[in-house]
Amino acid sequence: MHSISQGLGSRSVAAGKYIASLMALSIVGFGCAPPDEDVIAEDLDAEEQAAGTVYRVGPTRTYKTLADVAGRLAPGDVVEVDGNVTYPGNVRLRKGGTPSSKITIRGVKVSGKRPLLKGGTNTIEINANHIVLEGLEVTGGTSRCIFHHGHDITIRDSVVRDCPAHGILGADSDSGSLTLEYVEVYGCGSGTTRHPIYMATDETAYPGAVFRMQHCYVHDANGGNAVKSRAERNEIYHNWIEGGLYKDLELIGPDGQDPDLAREDSDVVGNVFRKTHTQYVVRVGGDGTGDTNGRYRFVNNTFLLKAGSSAAIHLFDGVESIELHNNIFHRVGGGSVQVFRDDARWATGKPLIKGVNNAVPTGTTVPSGFTGTKVVSDPGFTNVAKLDVTLLSTSPLRNAGVSATSGISGRTFPSPLAMPLYHPPRAALIPYGTAVRRPIEGAIDLGAFEVGAAGTPPPPPPPECPLAQPGEWVNTPLPSSQRGTFTASWDVTPSASYIDGVVGLSSAAADQWIELAAIVIFDEEGNVRVRNGSRYTAATRFPYTGGKTYTVRMVVDVAAKRYSAYIRPKGGSEVRLASNYAFRTEQSSVTRLSNWAITQTIPDATLSACNFSIR
Repeated sequence: MHSISQGLGSRSVAAGKYIASLMALSIVGFGCAPPDEDVIAEDLDAEEQAAGTVYRVGPTRTYKTLADVAGRLAPGDVVEVDGNVTYPGNVRLRKGGTPSSKITIRGVKVSGKRPLLKGGTNTIEINANHIVLEGLEVTGGTSRCIFHHGHDITIRDSVVRDCPAHGILGADSDSGSLTLEYVEVYGCGSGTTRHPIYMATDETAYPGAVFRMQHCYVHDANGGNAVKSRAERNEIYHNWIEGGLYKDLELIGPDGQDPDLAREDSDVVGNVFRKTHTQYVVRVGGDGTGDTNGRYRFVNNTFLLKAGSSAAIHLFDGVESIELHNNIFHRVGGGSVQVFRDDARWATGKPLIKGVNNAVPTGTTVPSGFTGTKVVSDPGFTNVAKLDVTLLSTSPLRNAGVSATSGISGRTFPSPLAMPLYHPPRAALIPYGTAVRRPIEGAIDLGAFEVGAAGTPPPPPPPECPLAQPGEWVNTPLPSSQRGTFTASWDVTPSASYIDGVVGLSSAAADQWIELAAIVIFDEEGNVRVRNGSRYTAATRFPYTGGKTYTVRMVVDVAAKRYSAYIRPKGGSEVRLASNYAFRTEQSSVTRLSNWAITQTIPDATLSACNFSIR
């Protein structure tokens, strides 16, 4: 997603077109028709860039609504929607991007407020692939606020609220992978069949598709289950989920799919589930419509049950296995907890349950298959009445977990998520990219939070470091132009773990991505990659962490238009990212490098680079 940066850098081009049009008026003279005002405005509100077109939507723009540009979109395009404005719903996105050139619909806050899309049968319908929605507020769709039947869809940094039926719905047919991150959903659902979040994947059209939900806050449902999914694979990671009228999480089998196509598996790690009604917290297996016969893994979750509520986990219909590690089960106000209600039809003919180092209240019957269970009268939460379920330093559950999990013999969970890397939000929507890294301090604590130096985002870099705000380019001349072979290095600090920022070398000051020749990118997937001609790639996969500093080193041969790149985390060992990669295609004829630059595009994030050296 680079075109936003390029668009910001090219506004002078669009302005130049406008001035040229005015000059043409004076040359043609009186009596000639004036230029088409819409064409001039469109030059300012739709800038063609190398990676796509940037469209701008707002009441003072050429394009007044999102529907006005939906039919124009192509891979790599970005739509910026002005905030603090209400726009009509019934927007249908039928044109998609590609895996490497997604279409992005981005809200731009004005006076701190997102654009509000309101009403319609489906406020937004995504009927295409490779699309990103971010920075939006969506409400009022009479059937669905967001209706998804595409593949490789991301919804982030958004609020979905007050939807009289479904909040976010994934269709049983045509739906592939979808990621929700930093999304708040509330005031949605109705009755027993309409839910705040209801996902599915089409196992025929998109085998192996994944529903991933991370850093989200779901609460105050008007009906249904807070989160329900029929996806082939679910990854529920670092969320705060509460207020489901029925279950807070339901992971069940597909509706209308051939049961022999796939086994549906779910990985649930690092979440808080707060039960505010009297149903089960979680149901897995089936609901009478479809069985998963799947494998389930619950790691480092905190379950808060209301007085009088049912069992924490309801095992129902087809289940193959379930494993639990480092979870906390607690009934607010005191009392024992029923960890499982087992109404499952076990795929192997017998229960396959494994639990290691979980915590339950005094008086609880420890399930068969559990070992190392911590039976405690008080888990040592900081202040559960104020929803602060971090552990006190004196908690008996501190350093009481297993730092690595092992599954059930013969039923190992496939490609399990990492042990929790972040704290979940604390009953609030947190800004995109500001999830707090879970500290490492002794053995892992039980539950969703770790005692340690956490609770606030990483501190900003020192002020003397060049610092790129969203959409900003920061350029620094090299001490002298380089035409041969040289080595450049920086200490680079991304403020968040999923930004879209680069440090690179150019022949002159840059304000577009295509002007950089040698580039290292901290990408939106959380990995560091290097430009090789026309694409970003890496010899070694290297995930990065917000707030952590990395030394980036480039060995550059200007004459050969080639370079190698390396990265070293502070206090760690250097890793080779690239060997003899080609300069960016657009810079294949450059003869000298005289500048280095940084930029990044993600709201509420920064990228800094310090301690530059060249030799």
